[in-house]
Amino acid sequence: MGMRKAPPARRRRSRPAPPPSPAGATSVTPLTLHLRPGAREWFMAWLERRHPHLVRRYERLYADGAYAPTWYQRRITRQVHEPAEEYGIGPTRAELPRRVRRPGPIPPERPGPPPPEQPGATQLSLI
Repeated sequence: MGMRKAPPARRRRSRPAPPPSPAGATSVTPLTLHLRPGAREWFMAWLERRHPHLVRRYERLYADGAYAPTWYQRRITRQVHEPAEEYGIGPTRAELPRRVRRPGPIPPERPGPPPPEQPGATQLSLI
């Protein structure tokens, strides 16, 4: 009987692993803005109204076209993937199948009055 090779040492984390994603996310794909004609004008007008201090920065970032420069896209990707890995959420890899959860059965609707509105509830806006 031959000797077995010891398994490779595991890298120790400097802190305990955080819990898995509460929403069940298994991957993350960061994307920068695509400012094509029409969208660019609308976005820049909105930025001027809401965040005028950022206008020059975005004008420089998107000076060469609809897409942010490659160096910036990579920076954003790193900024998203590094902390995501801490939560066990990695990038999707082309060679691996996506893990898609099958939806459970849809419960039948119950007849009855709609739930009362909560006082102070506010509809949030994306923009």
